[in-house]
Amino acid sequence: MMFLALSLALCLFSTGTAKAQFNFGIKVAGNADNYMRLTKMNIGLEAGVFFRLGNNFFFQPEVNYAFKNSTFQDQSVSTNPTLHQHFLSVPALLGYQFINKDNFKFHLTIGPRFDFRLTDNMTGTDWRANAVQWGGQVGVGIDFWRFVLDFYYSIAADSFRNSQEGTSQTQQMNMFILSLGFKFLK
Repeated sequence: MMFLALSLALCLFSTGTAKAQFNFGIKVAGNADNYMRLTKMNIGLEAGVFFRLGNNFFFQPEVNYAFKNSTFQDQSVSTNPTLHQHFLSVPALLGYQFINKDNFKFHLTIGPRFDFRLTDNMTGTDWRANAVQWGGQVGVGIDFWRFVLDFYYSIAADSFRNSQEGTSQTQQMNMFILSLGFKFLK
């Protein structure tokens, strides 16, 4: 929470005497995750809303519904377990616009990402995922008129526990996200 307050203060301070800018919009995205033990890269979807406050420096929180689908290699069972997950994903990004023209902007973003698991269906194993997945996200993007195209790279930690053995482990998950958004305010 402290990070969010500092981010908002930085954005407000960075606008100085210039008029602070506020935007919000909707977005859809495709994600491709790569857990360390995946048998292949899997594609998922995201959809949600974003808010942007600031000019050159900005704060961009998002709320997205995300679906992820993964297949793991597990030597202890004869089949590869499959994990179907639905998340409420909340990135809180700080950004800087290197190009800030009226109808064209180029920006970089970085910040934490929290994924709250809504459903977890893991078949073929006794492992179960924890309720929250957390990590960081870095991205690059362009705004053209009211459209926003972003490419993100996310690194997260996901914890699993084995209900039979009582053991747990943490896996690193790397994810690529390509999103297309539309701003309602320009």
